[in-house]
Amino acid sequence: MNKNRGFIAYLLVIVIAAAAILFFYYVWKTSTSNSFSVSSSVSSQGENIPTGNSLLNFGSANSVPSSGSASSNSSSGSPQKNSPYAGKVTLSSGSAESEYQPDDEYIQIYNGSQSSVTISGWTLENAFGNRPLQTTGNQAVAVVPEQVIIPLGTNFLNPSGNFTQSPIVLNPGDTAIVTTGGPYVAYPFKISTSFRENICSGYLNYSYPFDPQMPDNCPTARQESGIDSITDVCYNYVRNLPNCYNPQLQDTNNLKNNFQQNCVDYIDNHFSYPACVANHESDSDFNQPTWQIFLGLNHELWHEPDDSIKLLDQSGKLVDEIDY
Repeated sequence: MNKNRGFIAYLLVIVIAAAAILFFYYVWKTSTSNSFSVSSSVSSQGENIPTGNSLLNFGSANSVPSSGSASSNSSSGSPQKNSPYAGKVTLSSGSAESEYQPDDEYIQIYNGSQSSVTISGWTLENAFGNRPLQTTGNQAVAVVPEQVIIPLGTNFLNPSGNFTQSPIVLNPGDTAIVTTGGPYVAYPFKISTSFRENICSGYLNYSYPFDPQMPDNCPTARQESGIDSITDVCYNYVRNLPNCYNPQLQDTNNLKNNFQQNCVDYIDNHFSYPACVANHESDSDFNQPTWQIFLGLNHELWHEPDDSIKLLDQSGKLVDEIDY
């Protein structure tokens, strides 16, 4: 009898121990499941989940936005273009994605509105501030974005070199080619400012490394006055000249050795930038719808392989932004 009671007590102890083990296992399993559910819920709502490597957490609350950044659009995540010029004045990346020399690097600004827009005093900004850099000490350092103010320019590129500067105004349909580098001051005819192109500007392509080159839409030889007064040999020569070609610069020896002086004088008075301006400045189509703007930097502004180009108006509001 005592043996049976002992055996029953032994079984009871085993049952109680097993029940206790099952109970603790249930509690542990429930706790783990709830923790995973909460974590998944937070992640699905787009909250930042801290990681052990701060270098990988570029989107954390520690990121400092650039001073010119616009507020965020909660529905799309893209910046709100909150300037009154947004959607009217737009950017294109030009050669920013591929060039690293400041004199070859350019972007474009286009006025697609029905009104003239003054862009001098507006700001161009790259995206340095959105890309922390990793230092040799394995730290993430936020780099301040670079901002450049669009300068003044001249509406008339006077061959005398006396330029009257004023705010750059884009008329409806105008485009500005904005080069990172500086103007051409180390040339006999010093171009020391931004300028509006004209129908004679193509003559400058042969003397200055414009990138992109300006259009060769100069008046043709047949449009020049006095063309009927020159000899047939001279006429045959000038009528076959390419547009915006200056024989005094590109064909000097041929002119000197094979043409009469009256032909040389005629060419000198019609086929060069100064001569073209003197003969066509009053033409209705003299001014062209393109500006050449120089920011005057000695380093690239837009970086490879990716960057963001922002255009901010006079009040610092975002006009347009493109990423590449």
